[in-house]
Parts: sequence; C-alpha cells; structure tokens
Amino acid sequence: MDSLIDVLAWLLIGIAVGPLLLLGLYAIASYFGLGIADHILALTGRFLALQWFSGGVLNAVGGIALAALGVWAVLHFDPLLHRLLAALLVPFGLWRSYLGVTVLRAISKTEDLP
Repeated sequence: MDSLIDVLAWLLIGIAVGPLLLLGLYAIASYFGLGIADHILALTGRFLALQWFSGGVLNAVGGIALAALGVWAVLHFDPLLHRLLAALLVPFGLWRSYLGVTVLRAISKTEDLP
C-alpha cells in the first residue's frame, strides 16, 4: 500500500509540475529557433488540460470525503464544541466538491486542443 501511495503522490506532483517544465523547455527551444518548439507548446496545452481535469476530480472527490468525515465526526464525537467544529467540515467539503464539478463541467464544454 505504501508503494501505491508513493506512485500516486509522484503522479500528482508530475501532473502539477509537468506543464511548467514543458513551458520552460518551449522557451529554450523557441529562443534557439528549433522546429520542435511548436510541438512542445501543443504538448504543454494538453498537459494543462490534464492538470485541470485531475484538479477537478481531486477537488470533487476530496470535497465529498471531507463532507462525509464531517458527518461522521458529528455523529461520533461527544463534546458539543467538537461536534460544532466537525460540522464546519460539511459545508467546506460540499463547497470543494462544487468547485471541482464546476471545473470539470467547464473543461467538458471547451474544444479539444490541436
């Protein structure tokens, strides 16, 4: 299980940093007038779309998990203060889910990149 978590962590880091590295590579290739610069820029656009998609999915799933954790904590904690603090997780989780779904809907309405 540890290796699966490691692989997922590295995958998310790669998705987050990949477009920035490709953009830097594009800048270098464009500066030297290489013909591959346009292909690198197109690949950067595809990686950015993947970054937005993975961020939307992560926000939607993470928001649902936060809301569920808040409901569970409200039902299982005893002191009133702990229940009130746990209840704050529910609207925050639903807000994150809403943002994630909004990003996913916006991505589905855009045209495919060339």
